[in-house]
Amino acid sequence: MFAGRYEVLRTVGTGGMGVVYKAHDRELGEDVAIKMLHPDLLNGDGTAIQRLKAETRLARRISHRNVVRTHDFGEWQGACYVTMEFVEGITVRQLIETRGPLGVSAALAIATQLADALEVAHQQGVIHRDIKPQNLLLDADGVLKVMDFGVARLVEHTAMLTQAGMVVGTPAYMSPEQLLAEAVDGRSDLYSAGVVLYECLTGRLPFEANSPISLIAKVLHDEPAPPATLNADIPPALSALVLRLLGKRPDDRPHGAGDLARLLAQLG
Repeated sequence: MFAGRYEVLRTVGTGGMGVVYKAHDRELGEDVAIKMLHPDLLNGDGTAIQRLKAETRLARRISHRNVVRTHDFGEWQGACYVTMEFVEGITVRQLIETRGPLGVSAALAIATQLADALEVAHQQGVIHRDIKPQNLLLDADGVLKVMDFGVARLVEHTAMLTQAGMVVGTPAYMSPEQLLAEAVDGRSDLYSAGVVLYECLTGRLPFEANSPISLIAKVLHDEPAPPATLNADIPPALSALVLRLLGKRPDDRPHGAGDLARLLAQLG
């Protein structure tokens, strides 16, 4: 029995942020996911814990079919954890690794649902900051669920740091302004969504390098190859939209997630 109320059923996965378990909440009578946060993310930092509590409270306000619902933040036996809706499915990362580049219609379906989720979150003042295929779940019906709203900000503060032999965070999906530690708004999430869409369509990242420093330099200074040059099935208008999402400056990108959703609908 975990924290006096959760019966842990199995381990769902592990990552840079910690371990995720499927558990049965005996008080609510339903299955939930428990994310046990890696101690190095907080390191006994009271300020970080308070920030996480505040982010969790914000994330709880997001109620949408394309967002994994955040339930609560807790501390038990010196460990911090977040409970959330349990979703059975596969991540977009697993889908790409299994199938390679996705068809245009499948990629558009993922992008449209992601845009809808981001629009609702941004309306609540919540910026995700860590949109990547590993944080996007697809259930058996093809419904996309975005994970880690509220928790993902921890990655921003430990990005690219090697701790206990593990790299926390990745610059591959971060916007230029995020990499430069500048102020970010919802358009930073749109950049990340552009990287995800690029990868869904082409099976590769817009920028690849042998080290984080080289990758950051490319993100900041290089232009990506248009997706249509890598996959002839991609319509020119969709290729152009992906490049717009990958604009170096926030002003180069769509104005917001709602704007992106409308642009995607025109392509569909």
